[in-house]
Amino acid sequence: MTASNIIIEVGGLTRTFTVGDVDVRALRGVNLSIERGEFVAIMGASGSGKSTLMAILGCLDSQTGGRYFFGGLDVSALHEPQLAKLRREKLGFVFQSFNLLARTSAIENVALPLFYSDEAIEGAQRLERARAALELLGLGDRAQNTPAQLSGGQQQRVAIARALINGPSVLFADEPTGNLDTKTSHEIMESLLSLNRDQSLTVIVVTHEPDIAAYAGRVITMRDGQIVSDERRASPAPSRPPTPQQKEASAAMTIFHSSRPAKGALAQVSTLAFASMIVTAAVQAIARNKLRSALTMLGVFIGVAALIAMVAVGNGANAAVRKQIESLGTNLVVVLPGAVLTGGARSGFGSASTLTVADAQAIRREAPEVGLVAYLMRQMGQVQLRNQNWTTNIQAVSLNYPPVTNWRIAEGRGIGADDERSGALVVVIGHTVYKQLFARGENPLGTTILVKGSPLRVVGVLATKGQSMWGQDQDDLVMIPFKTGERKVLGVAAPNQPTNLTSLYPPPPNPFNLQPRLTGYVNSIYVQATAQTRIPAAIDDINRILMRRHRIRPTDIKDFDIRNLSQIAETAEGSSKVMAVLLAIVASISLLVGGIGIMNILLVSVTERTREIGLRMAVGAQRLHVLTQFLAEAVLISVSGGLAGIAAGVAISEIIAIFSAWSSPVSLVAIAIGFVFSVAVGVFFGYYPARKAAQLDPIQALRYE
Repeated sequence: MTASNIIIEVGGLTRTFTVGDVDVRALRGVNLSIERGEFVAIMGASGSGKSTLMAILGCLDSQTGGRYFFGGLDVSALHEPQLAKLRREKLGFVFQSFNLLARTSAIENVALPLFYSDEAIEGAQRLERARAALELLGLGDRAQNTPAQLSGGQQQRVAIARALINGPSVLFADEPTGNLDTKTSHEIMESLLSLNRDQSLTVIVVTHEPDIAAYAGRVITMRDGQIVSDERRASPAPSRPPTPQQKEASAAMTIFHSSRPAKGALAQVSTLAFASMIVTAAVQAIARNKLRSALTMLGVFIGVAALIAMVAVGNGANAAVRKQIESLGTNLVVVLPGAVLTGGARSGFGSASTLTVADAQAIRREAPEVGLVAYLMRQMGQVQLRNQNWTTNIQAVSLNYPPVTNWRIAEGRGIGADDERSGALVVVIGHTVYKQLFARGENPLGTTILVKGSPLRVVGVLATKGQSMWGQDQDDLVMIPFKTGERKVLGVAAPNQPTNLTSLYPPPPNPFNLQPRLTGYVNSIYVQATAQTRIPAAIDDINRILMRRHRIRPTDIKDFDIRNLSQIAETAEGSSKVMAVLLAIVASISLLVGGIGIMNILLVSVTERTREIGLRMAVGAQRLHVLTQFLAEAVLISVSGGLAGIAAGVAISEIIAIFSAWSSPVSLVAIAIGFVFSVAVGVFFGYYPARKAAQLDPIQALRYE
């Protein structure tokens, strides 16, 4: 035996396990050297320490004391990534229980170690190499069969092919025939003997059966953690010659192993292939448990869909508020008359006739921060066409009123300067009045209707505004020129008397055809500030002008009230935004619940797949590989649920918009947040199970029941 030919050398090797309060010495100062190309059988009764010795030699476990050299390398000084590299490049493992991945084809089981190879091996090349390894073991025709479709002997051959896929220097077989019948056991041993002789592969077999040990050229017997005999045999049992197909497969495997890139190239391609390897392994793991994966992603799916749909509904609410703001007009301030004082009791604002056309003109003339000014008189009254009648809001408006309050004409024309100057008997009707008086599709233009008994010709139809933020129908009205309303239709009550705004009755008989008293009083004045930021200054100007005109001292009660409609609208919009945020928070709770579900399932998965984790480490996976694979599974499940939730959320939003009057515009920001949130849920809730999987000890994981 020459030092240069020794591949394994241990000296004074000990291993102690602590079971409760008791220390169990599994190995007691083992000394052993194994040359390259040897076929060694380690025998002994149960508890003799043979499996513990093999686990340490295979870098699946670490010794308590002593030294271990592999090919001159001090294994006891290596860290976990270096041990994993040694396992995937130099060592192969065959286990008594096969340790094949369920619901996975034979060729994919064989290709498993290639996922963790330092080479950048593409999918097609992995399968080609795995197929050659199966051919070498005589299983080329069973490549697509799952373990459940293979016999025990075939499963063990698949395990041997998996151990050979990376071209190891040493093959460890722990009770490889323990679960097989006698005939199949000898077939497996003949395959191992053939590999030893034809490819000069070092084979170490752990067994307690003498007929299995007879295939080895060297038999080591252990008892109570020590080597009690080391016997070399000149003529081990003969092996069957390989078939032509196996010779061809062996040549292919040799070509594969000799074509590995140089060491410098490995470092370059490893990083590039790492992400692809992890994602591929994660996808395969998810695909093996489709139903469980689908149910796991359901929580994220519901959360993201609810988030997008609820944000869309909230955006619809904001859009409705903005529409109401636009319908009011921009930068708008409304001046209302004061309250009537009757027997010490004051009515609400607008109950007295204290504002006049002259007040409106003074505001326009004297206030520098004011743009347009409009005013109106209004009463409730009946409109009639043939046998149809309807009680509505009759408004006598100034020329500036429609543009100031953002009214637009849908058909016909609006009230013109000539109409106002001459007090023309014309009227513009709202959409609600049109529906109540006219047949569907009937042209109202040019038709004469009675407004509080006065015949007026319809010259236009107003565009619809819908309901106000207070729930009032803004389209239930008619507009007439202010002079027409003041002189011929509405009239005005005497000063300081209540204006009848709620009368549902026509005016009293007028046998002498007397004109209403002209007082110049208005029910409200609408003032448009020059800019949104100038509204406070405009309010100050209006207040100063009206107090001077009405001779009101600072200590007196005002007979007018100034209201900032833009401020009211902003408050309503703020409330709707708060509601949208609350809806999003509720949806986020669903995402949180979905994340907890992912963590729970992955924790169960780690326990269920403990032996699989041990197997992956045995074939060369580092703890980092295991951590990132489980983390990738969590992220893929979460992201898949998130993408499906995005599609469902968009669909729900569109359905709401189609089947209801409420618009629900989809927010791209909500989609982005939903996607990012689903990724974050996968990372946050997947890290702990992934870390738990990565911290498992390889040998303990392999022995987990």
